[in-house]
Parts: sequence; structure tokens; C-alpha cells
Amino acid sequence: MKSFILNLTVNVAKFVMGFLYFFIKLFPIQDKKIVMLSRQSNNINVDFTMLLEYIKKHNPEMKVTVLCRKIPKELIKRIGYCFYMIKCMYHIATSKVCIIDGYVIPISSLKQKKKLIVVQIWHAIGAIKQFGKQVVEKREGANANIAKIMKMHNNYSYIMCTSNKTKEIFAKAFGYDENKILTLGMPRIDYLLGKEDKLNQKVEKLLQEYPVLKEKKTILYVPTFRKGQSTHVQDVINATNTEKYNLIVKLHPLDETKIDSKYVVSSKYQTFELLKVSDYVITDYSAVAFEASILNKALFFYLYDIDDYQVNRGLNINLKEEMKSSTFSNIKEILNMIEQDKYNYKELEKFKNTYIETIDTENTKRIVEYVVKQMEE
Repeated sequence: MKSFILNLTVNVAKFVMGFLYFFIKLFPIQDKKIVMLSRQSNNINVDFTMLLEYIKKHNPEMKVTVLCRKIPKELIKRIGYCFYMIKCMYHIATSKVCIIDGYVIPISSLKQKKKLIVVQIWHAIGAIKQFGKQVVEKREGANANIAKIMKMHNNYSYIMCTSNKTKEIFAKAFGYDENKILTLGMPRIDYLLGKEDKLNQKVEKLLQEYPVLKEKKTILYVPTFRKGQSTHVQDVINATNTEKYNLIVKLHPLDETKIDSKYVVSSKYQTFELLKVSDYVITDYSAVAFEASILNKALFFYLYDIDDYQVNRGLNINLKEEMKSSTFSNIKEILNMIEQDKYNYKELEKFKNTYIETIDTENTKRIVEYVVKQMEE
């Protein structure tokens, strides 16, 4: 009964959206208009920022609208979100190009104008863990019926990626042929490599606010969010010699684990800044691993639950094979490796080159030039 009611509710909501969108689509397309949509955050992300600034500088004739808003948890706020969705639908209907960084309901679930170009720039450089269509009906994945009704990851014209290996993974996760997936890179790579120097300015502010980070080597722990499961944060805290090392814990925004504030920095600082000031990075299945490898940080994988995770979520990369020198199930083994200061950078280099072939500062340029070319054609 519960499943029936859920399916009925989703179908009704989709019908109402489709009915409204039929009339919204009567508005004409603006040939020079681009809309960027995200529900990952209420703030514009780094990828969108890099694209926006490049377009303003090199293609000022383009009109760009950016809409970023998470779906609120509170029911009363979700009513307001419905009106926001109508706003999104208007901008989609009147744009030539729509750039997104995740699953966007009105893009995939509704019938779009044939001329609309939808570009997916996923919110992660790569994917160690499975996602999208790979995890339908798994514990952390979508319900199969809901995914079908809402046409999950439908209507994409092009999907950006960073390597041929990542292309294979994205093809499975999004359900597209590889010819729709383009190895043009990700704008955040340009940001990490400091072409605009904005990251370094933020790092300076971070160091001014937390001068202790200059006094000792820093370990950054960035665990993946596990729905209803522990991330073993306290084990990492207890095992770390904080007399010798700084320890920063960067939890996923959805992770509500309570930890001592001395291991946390202000939320105004992103993972990018924390990576820059860190000497060692410990993660598990998070895509932060790729960003850490770009910066050549000593990268370790703390996989205390790998067998269960493989069953409940699934992995695209066998870390025990590809990063065997730095993959452990016990945090003490990782900290011993850090203490010995004998990191296998050759293995890290191979990992990086396998999954990121676009390690330069031309990622944003390539993507914008390609998108503009498609608009003109």
C-alpha cells in the first residue's frame, strides 16, 4: 500500500508538471541563453563559477542564468520549492543550453524541446563508488519504479568526463553510449591547479584563521556519507597523534555525526582549501581522492567496511589492486605508514593518469568552446 501511494503521488506530481510545462514551452527559445541548474547546494559551485566567468570574459553576448537550490527537508518549504521548479522550467524552456551537475527533476522527467542541449557536468571528477543507474534498488540507490517514472538521467545531450576509463564508468552510471560522453575535463581541475589564483587566496585566509595549520603536518579525513551507518570518525580521532599532527575532519553535508569542534574548520572553507593545506589525505570511496591525486597529496584509503559496501553499494574501482600500497582496513596501519613517511607516489601517479587525462588548465575553455559551437550549429 505504501509503495502504491508513493507511485501514485509521483505520477500525479509528474502529470501536473508536464501539464504546466506544455504551456511554459510556448515561450520562444533565446538563442544566446544558457541556464545552469543544480540541487546539490544553495550556493553556486566551483564548476559553474569557472564556466560563468569564462563565458562572461570570452562570450559576453551569451546570457547566463544560474539557479542553485537544494530540495528542502521541511514540508512547508517544499511547497515554496514547487514555485521555484516552475521558475526552473521557464528558464529551461527559453534556453538553448542547460548545464547541470546532477539529476535535475524537470530536465529528465519532462519532454524537452528538440533544440535544447543538455550538458551534464557531474559534481565529482570520477566515481570510485557506483551511482545513478548502477545502484537502483540497492540500499543507497533509487527505487526502481520511481527511477522509471521520473526517467532518471534522461535527456542528456553530452556528459563531460576526465578520461577514457571514467567514460566507461559514466556510461554505465548514466545509461548512455560512450559517444555521448566527452573527455573534455572538469572546470574544477583548472581551479585546483590555480590558474585564476583564487584558491590560493582562500588558502591564505584559512591559514590566517587557523595558524596552527602552519605549525604541524596536517592529516585530512574525508569519509563518504553512509546512509544510517557510522563513518568511524572517532576511531580516526582516537588513533591520531594530535601532538604531532593536525587532524581535520570534513564530513559529508548530510552526515550528522557529532565530533569535537577542534577537528573541524568553518564550513565557509571547502574541501579544495583543506586539500591545499593538508599533507596527507585519508578517505574511502569519496571522489575527493581524484582531487587529492591532482595535487599529489599522499592519499590513503580507509576501507573498514569494503565487503559490506561492495554488496550494498558497489564499487567501480578495485582499490586493493590499483592502490594496494595505501589501502587498509585498519586506521592504525595508515597512521603507521604516515609515521614512516614512505609513500608510494609512483602508484599515485598511475592512479591519477588512469582516471584524469585532462590535467591542465584548459578544461573550462574546452567545455565552453564546445558548448558554444553546438549552440551556433
